[in-house]
Order: sequence, then structure tokens, then C-alpha cells
Amino acid sequence: MASMMVVPALAAEAQAGASADDGLDTIVVTAAAGDKTKLKSSISVTSVSNQAIMDFTPRSEAEVLRSIPGLNLQDTAGPGGNANIGVRGLPVSTGGSEYVALQEDGLPVTLFGDIQFGNNDYWLRFDNNVDRVEAVRGGSSSTFASQAPGAVINYVSKTGDKEGGSVGVTTGVNYREQRVDFNFGTRINDTLRFHIGGFVKDGNGPTHIGYTASKGYQIKANITKDFDDGKGYIRFSVKRLDAQDPTFTSMPSLAQLSGTKITGFKNIPGIDARKYASTGAYNHHFTILNAEGNLEQVEMQGIHPVSTAFGNEFHYEFNDNLTVHNAFRWTDMRGTFSNMWTGEALTANAAAGGSFKYAAGPMVGQTYNGTYINNSAQAYVRMKDVGSLADDLKITGKFETNGANVTVNTGVFFMRQDIAMDWRLNNAYQTLDGNHNPVPLDLFDAGGDQLTANGLTGFNNQWGGCCGGRSYDLTYTDIAPYLNVDTKIGALNLDASVRFDSVKATGVTFAPVEGENITVTDALGSASLPTYNTSSTIYEILDYTKSYVSWSFGALYEIDNNTSAFIRVSRGGRFNADRLIYGKAFNKDGSLSVGGNALSVNYVTQQELGIKKRGRIGEAAFNAELTLYRAQVTENNYDFTAPSLGRDPNISATFHSYGAEFASNLRYGNFSLVVTGNYNRTKDITNGATPGAQPKLTYRVSPSYDTGVAAIGFTADGQTSSLTGMASASGDPGVQYTIPGQTYFNAFVKVRPYTGLELGMNVNNLFNKLGYRGNGGIVTDTIRNGAGVFDNSAMLGRTISASLKYKF
Repeated sequence: MASMMVVPALAAEAQAGASADDGLDTIVVTAAAGDKTKLKSSISVTSVSNQAIMDFTPRSEAEVLRSIPGLNLQDTAGPGGNANIGVRGLPVSTGGSEYVALQEDGLPVTLFGDIQFGNNDYWLRFDNNVDRVEAVRGGSSSTFASQAPGAVINYVSKTGDKEGGSVGVTTGVNYREQRVDFNFGTRINDTLRFHIGGFVKDGNGPTHIGYTASKGYQIKANITKDFDDGKGYIRFSVKRLDAQDPTFTSMPSLAQLSGTKITGFKNIPGIDARKYASTGAYNHHFTILNAEGNLEQVEMQGIHPVSTAFGNEFHYEFNDNLTVHNAFRWTDMRGTFSNMWTGEALTANAAAGGSFKYAAGPMVGQTYNGTYINNSAQAYVRMKDVGSLADDLKITGKFETNGANVTVNTGVFFMRQDIAMDWRLNNAYQTLDGNHNPVPLDLFDAGGDQLTANGLTGFNNQWGGCCGGRSYDLTYTDIAPYLNVDTKIGALNLDASVRFDSVKATGVTFAPVEGENITVTDALGSASLPTYNTSSTIYEILDYTKSYVSWSFGALYEIDNNTSAFIRVSRGGRFNADRLIYGKAFNKDGSLSVGGNALSVNYVTQQELGIKKRGRIGEAAFNAELTLYRAQVTENNYDFTAPSLGRDPNISATFHSYGAEFASNLRYGNFSLVVTGNYNRTKDITNGATPGAQPKLTYRVSPSYDTGVAAIGFTADGQTSSLTGMASASGDPGVQYTIPGQTYFNAFVKVRPYTGLELGMNVNNLFNKLGYRGNGGIVTDTIRNGAGVFDNSAMLGRTISASLKYKF
């Protein structure tokens, strides 16, 4: 898998006692004024160095973030993205990262983190262009960023201020994947510097998909001109991403049941969830009914983003009292999401007295006798346009008055986000027997009549026909002036900030309507298939503006040069964008309906109390941070898949959470130890329930030892048990299963026999443990003898990669 390949090929620079945290003296540049260290900032902030991330083997963008406490990462959807990223107990009700923004160099990747089939983690790839990842939870994320009251996570790029680079080659040891990485930065002269880097990859990943499923490249570059007077700079940047990766939406196993408790997992006979993939050679290409009403052959590509971006930064200090900073980025983003989901069912039940026959492959025409069958969505979504234009202008003034140092930051954020999509979601049957190349199955009734073709039961007929054939073209424009006032009086720091977001929504959606049956012929004969298509009739017009206010207040006291304590209260708004369409949220003129107005903005309030400390224990140096928090949100949203499952699509519930975040690192000579953790309790106040997928405790322990000539380390990454969030086998939505806690181990070893040369080996899931991190549930139709099929994305099995890298 491509993202697993990153770690050794871009292994960290040789440095004894490397830490996951850049220290409390790091200047915070994310969701902050940009002139304070972590120690003196009254916010919960974590910065993780490139070296630390590379050492501990991330397999997806969500796993890059696992070192950050407070985040709830349901991250096993694969390297292409599509993770659910929650924070501080705030719910992830419809997928994506609703309350969390991902940024590159201070500007959002997308305006909304949960765009349908376009989540913000689709468009990022961590590589050696990144200097560090910085994350602010709560607090100023409400007022220094739009649509991110939960957290802002920023990928901060290298800019050539440090001369040097590396080139590396990585290969999978027990799977087929190759990757080449490079990066280089230097000064051209005293005032001009640049950095360039990227990767190229090719393979089929650790699930051994029967075609080249992981391939592509990324290249990023920037050039910076420092002004002669030393008061600022101007920077230009460019990025090109074209990378295809599989997405693992479901990897089933058997679960033993004891009441509502899941007591363990084991493999379905013939199926190892740690290696399972729902795509292969026989569904690599499949047929859709496109928006023009024509049948079209398309390719199964997983998540395939194509992004081109151009950026500019201008920073100038006119004098000691006045600074101007402007960041600009234009991005063209498009691509495809194509995947075969897994929906498990007992074959006998799905056949309903008939039979299934292989529709392709060496057994074509023979009867399928497997115990289970896959009956689910075969999706092809064109992300026609997810491009954006963003600009953030900030003016900083500093002055002294009555013995107090006052800093005022004021600015205007602007972002235009396009969301143009076309959905083609068919329902299809295929084998579920562990074959690395699943085969389409045709259903025949008891009289021998063929009911499906190439496994398809129809075109655009998933989720009850409501959503299989959707098209829409939308634009959201957010204009947000903001103001922050910071006052330092001796050891006391006070700050207050406010942000005014005004979001304009325009565009149209088109009506999915039932069409005439289409007769399709395959190797076994022909079948007449029902269709839903996207008509040329406009279903909804969007033409409305929603404005709202976010605010934050904080205070920090510097107890001494090594210790500080802070308190903070904040409220941030989060605009619901394309999740509202097709939900009767708009009047005929495009304005918000009464129901749409209630759903349009969610507000998060938070209270925080934190302490930060650095010091020494004997010869060992350490940094430690502890934050206690409370959070409240009334989650209003719309789940378009709910009607097909017999549920109300309108989501409205109030959640309260509280907990503690902890982050620390310790260095003793060549030894380094990083420990992070989060304790969280969340309650659904409206329904009197505990939400699913919210473990009470998540933790990460990462010791390493680096002599310079060689290095070794491992990571223990785990969580306690949690509710699955899914209905029980009885079908009662008020009953939930408890999924057991899990701990997974990764390890690395590096040897540097000559200056600049490094050999590395990394192992993911060292003990090959079968288990699940995220949500999921028992499939009702599969219950037999006190066990059933558990449906979710599993942790991949043990995967080993080796690398050769040269640093210069």
C-alpha cells in the first residue's frame, strides 16, 4: 500500500533521541497569531515532526494524525482517504471530518471536511515535502479558521531554509509495491531559496488486488524571495497530485456474540479480513448508465484525486508595530471515486429459492455454492469539480499601553468552493469466498430465468433508487472577517477573538427519476434491468446566504520559564453544505426552508483548562501537556441513505462530552519516548444514549533508540472497548454491540553503514492481529449459532517493507 511505503523511503534524518514533538519553544503558526511559542499559547496545540511521523509507519493520512491526542480516527479506509476524523467526542454522523479542517500551509484543502465523495483527506499526501504537522484542538480553531470549531490540522511545508535532500527507493517485502521518493532544498543566494520534492509509486498493495490498484505521483515545489531588509518574503508554490489508491470500505470477519458483547473475531472460512479486497480482475472494469442515458464502461480506480494548485504568500513587517501577511491559493481538483462495497448475506437467503451462477472467470456458468454472498453497491462517482480559490489577508499591529503589550490581528478570509458531482451507484452481486479476484454472480429464479447481468440487479438503483443517479453543480463562497486582541501584562496573557462567517450558496441539483428497463447481455444470457437516471430536470435551486458568529476567549499564566497554565472558552459555527441537498431543505426560489434553516449551521461550544511543562528528570529532558475539556454540540444533519434503511434521514441531537488530552516526550541520550493519550466520555443528551465509535481511552506509546549508526523503535497504538453505533442482530436500533478494545504494534529498524546511506525495514501490525478500530456492526442476515459476520474496515495484516535511501 502506497502510504505504508512512505516511511522507510523517507526515513528520518539520523539524529539521536528524535522526538515526536518539536518542543514548547516552537512558534505556533496554525489557527494562531503566529508570534507565540506553544508554551505561551493559551490553546491545545501539538506539532509532530516529519521524522517522527516517518519513523512510526503511517498507512494513510488519518494514521499520520494518530500521534495527536483528542482525535477520534476511524482511519482504516485505506491510503486514498475517506476516513472519519472526529475530535473531543464530537460526532461523525454522516462521515468525513465535519468539525476538523485539514490545511496546507495555513489554507484549507477544502472548505468543508465532509464533502460527499470528496472528503478533505482525499487531496493530501504526506511525504518529505512536509516539515511538520501542527494541530490545534478547540479554542482558536473557531475564530482563526472557518468551518473548523473542533480542530485545525496544518501540513507545514519545507521552504529551502535548510540545505540538503534525499532520494529513496522502497519495496514491499510480502506484497507488491514500489515507490521512489525525493526532496531537495537549498539557498540560491542570500535572499533566494527553494524546495522541491515528491514521489512516484506503483503496485497492488497488501490485499493483493488482481490489478495495479495503487499508482501515481505527487510533486510539490516552492521558491522564496527574502527581502533585502530582512523584514519579510514573497513565496510562490505549485503542487501536482495524481494518485490512485484502493479504498477498503468493508473487510468482514466472524464475531462471537455474548448478549450484546462481541467477544472476539475470527476469519470467515476462506476469507482473511486482513487481506480482503472487494475488487479484482473481474470487476476492474464495469458498466454504468451515465447522465446522458448511455451505457458506459468505466474502470475501478478506488479513490483517484487529480489536483493542480498554485499558491502565493506575501509577508512584510513595515515596522516594529505593523505586519501584513497574505496567503493565496488557486486549486483545480477533480477525479473519481469507484469502489465495490461489501454487503454480506447468506447465499441461500439472497437466492430466495433460486440460484447464483458465476458470470465470469474460469467457472463461468457453474453454480456458486459459497456460504456468503456480496450484495452491495458498485459505485462510480465523477468528482467533476472540487476546485477552490482561497485568500487570507491578515494585518497585525503591536503597541504598548499602560504597561501592557497589546497585539491586534485583523483580517479577511475568502474561499470559493465548487462541488460538482455525478453519482452512478449500481447494486451488484459477487462472490464472497476469499478469492483475491471476486467474481460477478448472476441470479436465476427457480424457473431458470436470468434476473441479473454481469452481477448487476439494475443501474443507479442503490439505496432504494434515491441516490444511485445524482448530479449537481454547486458553489459555496465564504467571506469571513475576523479580529483577535491579545494583551500581555507581566506573566498574564489575555486574548479574545471573533469571526463573522457569511456563506453564499448557489447552484442546482438534478432529479433522479425512474427510467425504462434496459436489456443487458452477458456470458450467461440476458436480463432486463431496472434503471434510475439523472434527468435534465432541475430538482433544487440553491440561492441563499447564511451568516453566523464564532468567538473565543483565553487566558494564560506563565508560572515560570518552564511552566504555564491556561483556560479558554469558545463557540464556533460549522456550515452544512452539500449534505443538505435532496433533503427538502430549500424553497422553490432557492432560499432555505424552515427545516433547512435549522440544519444549516451547527454550533460547538468548548471549555478548556490546560497546563504545559518542560524540564528535566535527572539527565532526561521532557515536555508534557495536559488539557481538560468539555464540549457541547447540537448536531443537525441529513443522512440521505437512511430512508432505504427505514430510518429518519433528519439528524438532530445534542451531545455533551468531557475528557482529558495528554502529550509528552522524553529524551535521555540516544533514547526517546513519546506518549500521547485521550480519555473521553460522550453522551447523547437528546436520546439518553452513549454514541457509538467513541472509546473511553485511546493511547500511543512510541519508544525509540538511535545511536546514529543504527536505530530501532516501535509503537503501541490502542484503544479501549466502545459501542459499535450499529443496531443489534435483533434489528432493534436501541440495542448496540460492544466492540472490544485493540492494541496494534508497528516497528522499524534502520542501519547507516556509510555517511548519507540508510537501509531500513518497517513492519505494520507486527503481530498480525485481526481487529477493527472504527465503527461497524453485525449483519443481521448472517446470524448463526451465536456468531455473525462483522462488517467494517479491518486493520491490515502484517506488512513488511524495505528501503534504501541516500541523504545528501
